[in-house]
Amino acid sequence: MSVHEQFADDLSLYAMGALAGEERRALEEHLKQCSACRQELDKLRGDVALLALSVSGPKPPERSRERLMAAIKKEPRRIEPAPAARRPWWRPLEWALAGAAVIVVMLLARQNGDLQRTVSNLSAAISGQQQQLAQAQQQLAQAQQLVTSLASPDSEHFTLIASNTPPQPQGKAIYSRKTGTLVFIADNMPKLPPQKAYELWLIPQSGAPIPAGVFKPDARGSATVVEPTLPSGVEAKTFAITVEPEEGSPAPTSKPLMVGVQS
Repeated sequence: MSVHEQFADDLSLYAMGALAGEERRALEEHLKQCSACRQELDKLRGDVALLALSVSGPKPPERSRERLMAAIKKEPRRIEPAPAARRPWWRPLEWALAGAAVIVVMLLARQNGDLQRTVSNLSAAISGQQQQLAQAQQQLAQAQQLVTSLASPDSEHFTLIASNTPPQPQGKAIYSRKTGTLVFIADNMPKLPPQKAYELWLIPQSGAPIPAGVFKPDARGSATVVEPTLPSGVEAKTFAITVEPEEGSPAPTSKPLMVGVQS
């Protein structure tokens, strides 16, 4: 059906002023753009005017009366309202497709969020494992350096003993002059007074004693000092232990409790 045929039935009602509502507005919009329908409307309005004159005036031409009546006879075929009849069949499908598109977008957005969270969790886990691996490698390197230094030919061993009654306190110091590496192990150390600690000293061949670590023994009298901060290249004459304040002293403040003998 052409556009002109679609509005042909409404033209006669419009010419008589009997068309209203959505159909009237649709026809008026169509008339703004269709010159053919405007011409047809002008003819129908002329026929209506002639028919009105036939009541009290001259008799209109028979063809005008037949033309108008023929247009009116077509009207009963339009039983359904024009908007319902002209409603495109694809409108419900468009709304269904739009709804489906919204659902798909929401699902994709949710999946994207889940993927981002998964990637973030994996990145955090990988970062944590890398940090642990780096720490383990650093500790392994330090241990290897310690073993290498203490096993080197220039490492010196000092045994620190006391003249007290058994069990005698004992200490073992392994020192590498080249790297300044030191490991000290003590056994049977006497219990300390409150707020006191033992301090280990490196006694050089010349010069003042050098602090080599502060320590407190455990309940069994055992203690360990590993890699204190010592300058490298200092030739050790011996090692000694004194009792000092628990934060340590820059120089000995008491008589040595133990003095090392190189072994």
